[in-house]
Amino acid sequence: MGLKVLSRDEIFAEAPKWREPGAGSYLAMYSSVFGGVVTDPALMMIPVDDHIINRGDAIFEYFPVVGGHAYCFDAHMTRLKKSAEIISLALPFDIDTLSQIVLETVGISGARDGGVRIFVSRGMGDFACNPMTTKGSLLYVVVLKTTVWENFPALMMKEGASAITSHVPLKLGFFAQVKSTNYLLNAMVDLEAHRNNADFGIWFDQDGYLSESSTDNVAIVSQEGLFKYPTFAHMLRGTGLVRATQLATELIAGGELKGICQTNITQYDVYESAEIMMLTSGSVVPIIRYDGRTVGSGKPGPIARRLLALFEKDVAEGPAEVRTPVNYR
Repeated sequence: MGLKVLSRDEIFAEAPKWREPGAGSYLAMYSSVFGGVVTDPALMMIPVDDHIINRGDAIFEYFPVVGGHAYCFDAHMTRLKKSAEIISLALPFDIDTLSQIVLETVGISGARDGGVRIFVSRGMGDFACNPMTTKGSLLYVVVLKTTVWENFPALMMKEGASAITSHVPLKLGFFAQVKSTNYLLNAMVDLEAHRNNADFGIWFDQDGYLSESSTDNVAIVSQEGLFKYPTFAHMLRGTGLVRATQLATELIAGGELKGICQTNITQYDVYESAEIMMLTSGSVVPIIRYDGRTVGSGKPGPIARRLLALFEKDVAEGPAEVRTPVNYR
């Protein structure tokens, strides 16, 4: 075959073709390997022997930036720290320093609207499974041009989406409560949904109770007007879901909801619900068809529409505790 041995200059040439996919979306990356920030997407690299790659031994967080403010930043950093504690992963910096690095990276990127992904890996040094063989944990921060909800087609947000019950094995115990980079099962949920012409797959736990989707939490509105969401026994404590329950109290005050309840939810409860919705960081996607059944009127329900409006207001002009200002250079 005669494989070519490439030089450094050939790989990192100005605007290399291999980096064209995604190049326009990656604005800045901090790496503790190099101790600084790069803005050239071709330089946004991770060592091949980092355990984030060969073992999925790492954690991550995502949050949107809207109008020059990081949305629910403190909640995401708290969850990052909790994930690290659960899997005995020592953070490379104390949480305050880590937070400062993240916000400064956003400031360098210039992104006043976009998304941020934070990764903390076990570290590099070999291809072993043993986490004790690495040279120390590492931090990567990537600033993206787009927010996570921009991945959802506008038509889906406006007219609703479809979902199916997933048959992919569920993450159990603490594995479901750690936001790790090992998303193989999550990816299989999305693949199963795609193969069944659905937008989302929904997990149920071993006892038959509602859990979550691949990257989103799931909630329902009962026929009696109760906003119901699952316990956190077998799913991630979603910041979007938690914020949604806080915002939804306004709907109780206005008589649009009768109450908010965290409880075990059966598949029958989901089938019989007035509304089903997916909740993520600052956004709501109404589900209008589930397992081939029409949900409610077959159109996005009033609670999903109201929650989406409350989220849009919250990310743009919410209280200080959910909008952390970014200092730009």
